[in-house]
Amino acid sequence: MKIVASLDRRFAPAVSNSERYLRVQVIAPERTMQSRLPLNLALVIDRSGSMSGSKLKKAKEAAVFCVRNLTASDRVAVVAYDDEVRVVSPSSKLSPDAKARLVREIEAIQTGGSTNLGGGWLTGAQEVANNMHEAGYLNRTILLSDGLANVGIVDTAELSHHASELRQRGVSTTTMGIGADFNEELMEQIAIKGGGHFYFIEDARQIPDFLHRELGEVLATVARELKLEVRMPGAIEAKLLNSFESTLSDGLLTVRLDDLISGETRSVVLKMTLPAQPIGSMLTFDTSLSYRDVETGLTSSLNSREATITFAPESEVNNEQPNASVAEDAALLEVAAAREEALKMDAAGDYAGSSKRLRSAAYYLQSVAPASPAAMAEVQALEQESQVAEGGFDAMTRKAVHYAQSVTRQSRKR
Repeated sequence: MKIVASLDRRFAPAVSNSERYLRVQVIAPERTMQSRLPLNLALVIDRSGSMSGSKLKKAKEAAVFCVRNLTASDRVAVVAYDDEVRVVSPSSKLSPDAKARLVREIEAIQTGGSTNLGGGWLTGAQEVANNMHEAGYLNRTILLSDGLANVGIVDTAELSHHASELRQRGVSTTTMGIGADFNEELMEQIAIKGGGHFYFIEDARQIPDFLHRELGEVLATVARELKLEVRMPGAIEAKLLNSFESTLSDGLLTVRLDDLISGETRSVVLKMTLPAQPIGSMLTFDTSLSYRDVETGLTSSLNSREATITFAPESEVNNEQPNASVAEDAALLEVAAAREEALKMDAAGDYAGSSKRLRSAAYYLQSVAPASPAAMAEVQALEQESQVAEGGFDAMTRKAVHYAQSVTRQSRKR
């Protein structure tokens, strides 16, 4: 495991306030483990009326794939819900007989009525929690839904609070929103607070691919309970550009990063406002990472003091070449925030303002990272979104734009 702290610029003007970006990369080792931790999984499947047809068919197909590709050391529960919640199969170890039975029970799920999303999800999470007394499991609930929560608990803040409490107990939650009608903010917040991942699935045919990817990531987990701390020297104002859960107290920023998979790099970026300081003054950023190694079960920590800003004359500041990689990552996160602002304008009916915000974000990104193929692809996407925004977003486009900012701010790949 490594942490690398980098600044977009190493010098700051001594005569005026300035803005700088600090990026801390957490890099997991490439590791092929001789034996992985067993999985304690609950699959929670929306079977409301809107899931009829290909959506439920593909969800069941994906669930069957999961069951067939796990081993006898793993546990799986399946919960299906419409307005009522049904435990299709309580959590059980996957012996050959249990696998065959579970496949039959999944294939027999039929569509029903309304959407008690909260009840279905919490029932699945409880199935996972019931078996946490058996040490060493990776505990995950995966929720699939295509609709709005309209029965039982429907409030986003209340459901997010439950997700946070479950995470603290060791049960994480991944959410998968399907189609145009689910509440993307609710599903994203449950995943963020729950320490899992949020996915937007445009087409039912993609459900198996997304579920396969999530299962593969869970099984490739190499570190858990990651917590990054950054000590802010002096009177610095700092803003976290990512959407990770964080706290800032007495100059210490604590960021919760949860689990990391083999070979993954997760980037945390801070935007900082620096007060003027005398020439030659220096600010050093102390960063530390704590985590639990999956293979050994031991808790470890890393520290870095490699990021230092020096206050210099204007000429030296102007002659410095910025770190292009840090500047690009920061710009992409600023663009993600711009997308979120544009969505709020669109929801308020300010289509012209939404379009303008996306267009200005495209200009900004192009000016910061003109040589980056990834940034230029994002510029093109922003320009296309800006054109669409002039007439207002439809539900599917809204979710696509929301998902674009979500994965960027969670330092994930689309």
